[in-house]
Amino acid sequence: MNEILKIYRVKDWVHYAGYILFGSLISGNINYTNFLIAFFMLAYAFSLNDYYDKKKKDKLFVLPLLFSFIFLPFLNYIQLFFYFSFIVIFTLYSLPSTYLEGRPLFSILTNSIGFLFIFLLPFTNIEKILKFLDFSLLLFLLNVTAQIIHEIEHYKDDRKVRKITTAISLGIKTSTLLLRLVLITTFLFSLSLFSRFNFISISTLLFSCYFFFLSYGKINEKFRKKFKIYGIVCGVLYVLDLLRLTS
Repeated sequence: MNEILKIYRVKDWVHYAGYILFGSLISGNINYTNFLIAFFMLAYAFSLNDYYDKKKKDKLFVLPLLFSFIFLPFLNYIQLFFYFSFIVIFTLYSLPSTYLEGRPLFSILTNSIGFLFIFLLPFTNIEKILKFLDFSLLLFLLNVTAQIIHEIEHYKDDRKVRKITTAISLGIKTSTLLLRLVLITTFLFSLSLFSRFNFISISTLLFSCYFFFLSYGKINEKFRKKFKIYGIVCGVLYVLDLLRLTS
């Protein structure tokens, strides 16, 4: 079991289960099928990335993709669009011929947009999506923040293998300034959400403010772990707020 979890990098993406939960609560479409498909989508994306980055021989990334196909008949055309958009984006992100991971700005945008499709997967109509477009934008900003932190932390390793990420292209100093700009934007945007999302707004205000000031120290593995852990805590508050709104 531990080997399977390692191969598919489950610990690196399990927190994104919160995204499928957010989408399920908002859309009112709560069923195990959406969760299973989301897990297979994430397992595919992360294991595919490992396959090319670490030059592995076993093409085990194919298995979660094949398993996800089994459940596609349970999705409507809107959900299928989100599913295939995710698969295409993260395939292009890792494939050597396109390798969006190694292209400045694209490395951030593909992740930030791509993971939104996990949140959107349970939605079966456009109206509900438009109604919660502000929440989608908040998740996008948080995704951007997470990816910039990831790239800054991996700066030395990426430079060794000549991977040209946004952080490599801009440099540590400018990337850190970009991180602070996104955190300020997230802070200001969360203010506008207070009248509608009380817990979400307050928790995001505190979260973005804390990491803004923390960014004046070292942005390393410890920083990133804190971001993930505190992000999960905020996610719990998000769930409570969404339960209040959708009950």
